[in-house]
Amino acid sequence: MAASDTQIRARDLRVGDPALRARLIGVFERVLDHGMFIGGPELETFERQFADFCGVRHAVGCASGTSALYLALRGLGLGPGDEVITTPLSWIATLNAINAVGATAAFADIGSDLNIDPTTIEAKITTRTRAILPVHFTGRMCDMDAITEIAQRNNLLVIEDAAQSAGARYRGRPAGSFSDAAAFSFNPMKVFGALGEAGMVTTPDTAVRDRIESFRYLGTVNRETCVARELNHKMDALQAAFLGALLPDLETHVATRAHLAGLYGDLLGDVVICPLAEDDRRSVFFDYTVLAEDRDRLLLHLQACGIEARIKHAPLMCDQPAYADLPPAACPNARDLVDRIITLPLHEKMPDADVHYVADAVQQHYGRTGA
Repeated sequence: MAASDTQIRARDLRVGDPALRARLIGVFERVLDHGMFIGGPELETFERQFADFCGVRHAVGCASGTSALYLALRGLGLGPGDEVITTPLSWIATLNAINAVGATAAFADIGSDLNIDPTTIEAKITTRTRAILPVHFTGRMCDMDAITEIAQRNNLLVIEDAAQSAGARYRGRPAGSFSDAAAFSFNPMKVFGALGEAGMVTTPDTAVRDRIESFRYLGTVNRETCVARELNHKMDALQAAFLGALLPDLETHVATRAHLAGLYGDLLGDVVICPLAEDDRRSVFFDYTVLAEDRDRLLLHLQACGIEARIKHAPLMCDQPAYADLPPAACPNARDLVDRIITLPLHEKMPDADVHYVADAVQQHYGRTGA
């Protein structure tokens, strides 16, 4: 397959649709006109919109998904001496946020869905364990019934890392509605992304909301009195305004991604291990990640065909050089799967023909006939 003139992008962040450009320019001009560039009515409006979208009482906007994770942990009182059980397979922001509040991560193993395996959680619980932090990896939700049952039985907090999963659902309920606090990222790469960095914490608890609102602005109350030693985590008004304008499009984007994921599954299900369609949950397919034999050579072949395939989140968080001081994590399944994962291009602007092209290239690598 000669493809030197072909480029299948992993993402396409360009805003080419004239109607969408006009909508976003209108939002920009509105903020320019009133001059409130930090916080203001756009932030308050978007916080209400997103809380309603997630089916929770409160949402607090902040500077990024990493800030959201940090603020969720801080708002729930996690700190030095506390242990947080999480997955080893995530973007390093998850572990960095736990470390930033002074807590320690304990790593449970993952299942074939690449999410934390609830059956491995209880073995990690100690007298210092305070919370479970599941990550909805690639936009596919964890088994939240099992996780919340374990947490309730052991008097533990639950914090959802929903950075990749705005719009995902588990048994009809949205990501962010199963926990004491949840953290979302609106980085432009996400399915629901801003035109810059932004994040959100959702919580059902008013006291937690109040603490997070203080922590996001230097630990102050009434803008002057500092009650906690914190940094600046505020969201700017432009990103809140853009996100509010983009939220109505999210359901359409999720449906388009589900269609493309289904097409990949039909074309490649006998060649690689594709994400399964599950009746009890709706993935937003932030990434289309498959398990492939001969993964590294497959990656080189796809790249030679002009396909922006990627290997993401390797090494595991527990194996990152910055955390070499942590005790070795016993996660055999994660160590096996991370050597086989590869992410194929998928985004809402991608035509079906591009999926067929990628599938043809994968089939060719394994000596199969074209898809």
